[in-house]
Amino acid sequence: MKKILSLLLICLCIACATNHKNAIPRPAIIEGTPMLTYEQLLEDHDSLVSYINQVSPIVYFNYEVRGIDFNLHARELRKQIQPRTTIPEYLQIVEKTLNSAQDGHSNMLGSWHLDILKNNWIPKGVVTGIDTSSIQYGYKYDDYVNKQFYTKLNLELVYTSGQYYNLLPFSYSDKKYPASMKLISCNGTDIHDYVKTRIEQSSPLRWDRENDRVYHEKFYKPSENYKKGILKLVFLDKDNKKHNLNIKKNDTVTFLQEKNSVYGYNDEKTPIITHYFEKEKIFYAKLPMMVEAYGDTLSERLRPIIAKNKVNAIVLDIRGNPGGSDNTYSNFLKKVVKDTLGQNVMVGRNFSPYNQKYFNINTDSVQNRTTHTFKINAATLKKPKMYYITYPNFRFVIPDSLNFSFEGKIYVLQDRFIYSSASNLSNLAKNNEQLISIGETPDLLGGLQTNPTVLQLPHSKIIFRIESQIDFTGCKTPKDIFQNNVEYPVSYSIKELYSRITTKEDIFGKQFLLNNDPMFQKAVELEKTRRQD
Repeated sequence: MKKILSLLLICLCIACATNHKNAIPRPAIIEGTPMLTYEQLLEDHDSLVSYINQVSPIVYFNYEVRGIDFNLHARELRKQIQPRTTIPEYLQIVEKTLNSAQDGHSNMLGSWHLDILKNNWIPKGVVTGIDTSSIQYGYKYDDYVNKQFYTKLNLELVYTSGQYYNLLPFSYSDKKYPASMKLISCNGTDIHDYVKTRIEQSSPLRWDRENDRVYHEKFYKPSENYKKGILKLVFLDKDNKKHNLNIKKNDTVTFLQEKNSVYGYNDEKTPIITHYFEKEKIFYAKLPMMVEAYGDTLSERLRPIIAKNKVNAIVLDIRGNPGGSDNTYSNFLKKVVKDTLGQNVMVGRNFSPYNQKYFNINTDSVQNRTTHTFKINAATLKKPKMYYITYPNFRFVIPDSLNFSFEGKIYVLQDRFIYSSASNLSNLAKNNEQLISIGETPDLLGGLQTNPTVLQLPHSKIIFRIESQIDFTGCKTPKDIFQNNVEYPVSYSIKELYSRITTKEDIFGKQFLLNNDPMFQKAVELEKTRRQD
């Protein structure tokens, strides 16, 4: 009898434990989002990690070349999911897991991308397999993440010449701080050592290859920096005097000087700007975003100029261009260049069960297609098993039959804030004689990318995307896979950056470009040398 009672007691305890796992009290609920059991939270996270490992070649590059172990972070984050984990707590675990992939194309979809998903990608069949009725949850998740996981603090930090500086003077708690101070530590740790621990909090961490260190100019934004109540920053001014800034989580600083220009990514309000420099015989065009119609706009602005004036060179300014469609620059260049612009292409994708189904491939189809192969003549990664797509002299720009037959040089100005298709243009310039890239390397994984794969977790209905392609073109070592090599490096000093964002002059006006812009001046110098030769 005692044995029977003991057995019943054990069964009762197991049942209680099971019910405890499934009935999760949630004191902090994101209103209007699904209620999930403990098992569903685990299943969702396991699905997320599986999708990332199957789709993303970037996590394998990060592990082999940069020493970032995505799966180690993912395992530790999974351990944080407990029977009493709330949806907000779980959402942060998902955010950190995606951050650990350390790729600018791997993240939860924000409101802007959700709008595109709903109004464009799904109706056009670009994205399938998404429960459209649950897109509403994505907006709620995004709103919560922005309000709860990140602070409003803005310090206008910039990373240049291997160091962090504050661009503008500011005041906090009745103390004034000068502009252009160098940031040397955070919470008692050397700033570079501190930032490299932010893998789960800040993504993507840029990689300064010259100094072999990662950096992120807004590392202080995640709320987790303020676990002890304050963030302790130490700056060093031009006279080597230390300035301590101990700031609370929800506090902000007051800037003492107006910011008149942006050093960062453009948005949809940034205009197209064009000029003709009569003396230099240069047509200048600022392309703020890769919006297809912008390519046609530039062509129409060039048409009357090239019909009446001598144009020896074109300067295409993509500084701050966050990307979009490759058709944008193609639409412009096909009206300009006389000869086809192409390059050899060798890109790779994971040969995983998910990718095989998504891209409709298998071992036989890879072996039987002339453009597909399991082996290429370039440096690759040790893991995972991949298949490669090769196109000898792939044609990115095919001249229009009614183009301008321009034979001069096209100088592409770039800063660190180019991405996606803008980065593809930079890569094209590096591999074509008529195009010449000038400026800064973005310090982000570049090369030829493709449309990220958009996925949805089964229970929480969180929608996210993952980059599925990596560029091996011309790679002699795994480190070369990082790509993004500018032909003529030109960077801004902190003095130039300070002047650039505080001046009341139009920094894309003719006079500023000629007299104060080191990248445009480099293009003029190169063109002058070329003409003399």
